Amino acid sequence: MSSVSRNEHVFFSGITEDYSIFMWFKGEDENPYLNDEERPLAAGFWEYEREFYLSYLDRADTTQSIATAYRQWRAELLNEHLPGNTSNPYGDRTNWEKTFELGRRIK
Repeated sequence: MSSVSRNEHVFFSGITEDYSIFMWFKGEDENPYLNDEERPLAAGFWEYEREFYLSYLDRADTTQSIATAYRQWRAELLNEHLPGNTSNPYGDRTNWEKTFELGRRIK
């Protein structure tokens, strides 16, 4: 019996198709959160994670594991990118870690 679980597929590059590290993206072709009224930011987070995944697969050097690369990417997203895109000139008090987990803005 194979040691690869049902939701994993190994590519020729050796990268395993395992989406368990992602919060929102689970390998879907279409964004399932587009009309989610309870988690209005989830669709955008899904897009961010999908873009990260596809760019990771396109890398020439994949010596850094996808889990390590994801943790680094996520920290940069939450600490630099999202707060930098806020439209509030008086400072953004959003808790981006919780917002990312829940899919809606948490202050």
